[in-house]
Amino acid sequence: MEKQHHRRHDSALGGLQCLSHFFNFIMLVVGGGATALGFWIYYAIRMDEERGGIMDILGFIYLFANLCTISEGIFLVVLVLLGTIAICTMHRCTLIWYFSLVMVACVASLAFTLMTFWVFFRMESTVNTALTDYVQKDYGLFGNEETTQLLDSIQMSFRCCGSKSYEDWHSSEWYKMQRLGYFDQSEAPIHPETCCVLTSDGQPSNLTECVHINAVYPNRFIHREPCSEKVYDWLHWPTLYLGFAGVAMFFSAIFELGTTSALLRTLGPLEQKPRPIEKQLLTTSLHSESEDSRCSTKERPKQIKTQSKNSPKNSTLDKNKNKANAKAQKQHKMNMNNRPNGNDAEGGYVNSAFRHEAEEQATPL
Repeated sequence: MEKQHHRRHDSALGGLQCLSHFFNFIMLVVGGGATALGFWIYYAIRMDEERGGIMDILGFIYLFANLCTISEGIFLVVLVLLGTIAICTMHRCTLIWYFSLVMVACVASLAFTLMTFWVFFRMESTVNTALTDYVQKDYGLFGNEETTQLLDSIQMSFRCCGSKSYEDWHSSEWYKMQRLGYFDQSEAPIHPETCCVLTSDGQPSNLTECVHINAVYPNRFIHREPCSEKVYDWLHWPTLYLGFAGVAMFFSAIFELGTTSALLRTLGPLEQKPRPIEKQLLTTSLHSESEDSRCSTKERPKQIKTQSKNSPKNSTLDKNKNKANAKAQKQHKMNMNNRPNGNDAEGGYVNSAFRHEAEEQATPL
């Protein structure tokens, strides 16, 4: 029966080891893929010469979500190496450390995934609000040169005009400033040149039909698509990929956490073996206690016999003590009767000397 039990235990451990290796490999693939995806999205958005400033529209939270996905993927890859060592050696302490770190990875991936999806669902309104403010309030004004350059690059690269429509420029601060610069306000451009359809040389195909107020709009010389939709379509897919990568990392860590906990449960509780010195002290103490118990059981009859033998001697000693006390009392009475009368100093000294001697003789031996 014990052999069958050990065989079942070993087979269960072997199966759990194989399953843990499998989920460990999945976690490696997911972590490496998430890291590569995070780097690709970062370089595709941030390092683009024409569209690199778009990340500033979303703010630091989008960059933070991207970097968190990269760091989580690297952490999983490093964790897989530790897990491989722990599963192969079946060292309990290493398995416990691995289990704790996998739990940390689960919590971190869940938090990063929720943050990424929060950025994704707020992205459309964020892009619309930011581009509308750029068009209506910031474009072309003194001190906003970076915003002007960013909006020009967006309209040229995405081939769009305005935030929600090309009509956004008709009520913008830039258009009001342009009208002040012309004696005949009808000659003031109503759209920036970056809204125009460009030729292969990079020049507007028909500048008059693109920016003049008397032109009929929309026409084929101006971009009709709004920039907010274009930017959102370009950003929301990478953000969605980051969210799915976080979900994959979370579930792979959850499966690995379950197999590792089952592996620790199958190993059973930790049996603490005593150290060699403690074991030696324990054996010596047990041996001494057993010897004391044996000696006590052997010596009890002897003690009883010796007590019974010594009982007459004790009785004779008590009798001798009583006789000595009686003699001392008699001597004291005789000394008290023979003391001289008077209250002089010598008589008082003699009486005190007799009294002291009598008290010493009266004390029991």
